Amino acid sequence: MISFAKKTSLAAVIFSSLLLTGCITDIVTVPLGLAYDVTKYTVKGTVAVVGGTVDLLTPDGDDKKADKKKEEDKKD
Repeated sequence: MISFAKKTSLAAVIFSSLLLTGCITDIVTVPLGLAYDVTKYTVKGTVAVVGGTVDLLTPDGDDKKADKKKEEDKKD
């Protein structure tokens, strides 16, 4: 038979591991959420920089939509 001390220590180990599971979940999910937010804003910033660069590289520095509107106005 298993002695009372072994049963108690086994129960303590199981109880501790269940408590630590909740802590480990928080330890993993909080940095993961932070990394997701940082990556999201980094991608948005990169898209804005690339969009600004593309606008600078268009002829006369005008937007393509503005060029289309000017052509439509000339036709009317």
